[in-house]
Amino acid sequence: MSQNSKNRCQRCNNTKIEVIPQGRFAKAIQCSQCFTNCRSCDDLGYVLEKDDLGREVATKCDCQVIHNRLNLFNRAGIPSQFYDASYENFNTSYDNSLIEALQQVKFLPKNFQKGIWKGLLFMGGVGVGKTRLVSSMIRDFTLNHNIPCLFKEFSTLLSEIKSGYDKGLSESLILDQISNVDILVIDELGKGRKSDWEISILDIIISSRYNMRNTTVFTTNYTDKPSTTYRETSLLRNTDEGTKEIIKRETLEQRVYSRIYSRLKEMAHFVELKGGDHRQPAEEYRV
Repeated sequence: MSQNSKNRCQRCNNTKIEVIPQGRFAKAIQCSQCFTNCRSCDDLGYVLEKDDLGREVATKCDCQVIHNRLNLFNRAGIPSQFYDASYENFNTSYDNSLIEALQQVKFLPKNFQKGIWKGLLFMGGVGVGKTRLVSSMIRDFTLNHNIPCLFKEFSTLLSEIKSGYDKGLSESLILDQISNVDILVIDELGKGRKSDWEISILDIIISSRYNMRNTTVFTTNYTDKPSTTYRETSLLRNTDEGTKEIIKRETLEQRVYSRIYSRLKEMAHFVELKGGDHRQPAEEYRV
């Protein structure tokens, strides 16, 4: 074993940060094994240095960079289920499309820093790895690139807005935050009852971020083709014929309507993920 390996923290790999599940959301904390306190500033957050005239001035300690990135990660709202998601453990062995998707998302920070605002839309079946991939992306953006992100599952977002109504709060309190964050992830696009109100909320979000040229990343179970899009199964009860199974297939454009779909095509590269349901044993993969 090399000397570097001996000195490497087994818990955080010398990043000084570990991520744990805590309640609904993943939480980033200082590594409990190698970063109990800052030796440079004794956890004051600043160090005293002398300027050119020999006067002592307070400057921000390097440890504050880590604190800032911890705060960015914790405000992003990654679900606890994906607390360990990273590029390193994203499994691309199921299909070549997963390799392409991983490459696309790794290029996003470089494009963002160049001022290229176009995002990504990952489409594919249940369990193919879409949410894990965008959770890995948020981890990279916040902890490695110091870029603010926000994760919102669409149906949960709608519930938050409705809860605000009950408290007499305007939907704009939530939608303003969503409009202004540097990187927004909308998970489960197209999910819901497709009511006029749901579509109007989605239209506000899409239009706002489109007009402000803010980067948005989407995941959805719906694709461009009826043959590969999400299959929704329901039961129709009939007294004469008994129970009949109804299978409904809607494309993404049918779920969000043409106006929103057209905006999506302009503001995101569409990437389809394949490979079956990774949550199921191989012999039970869904088609």
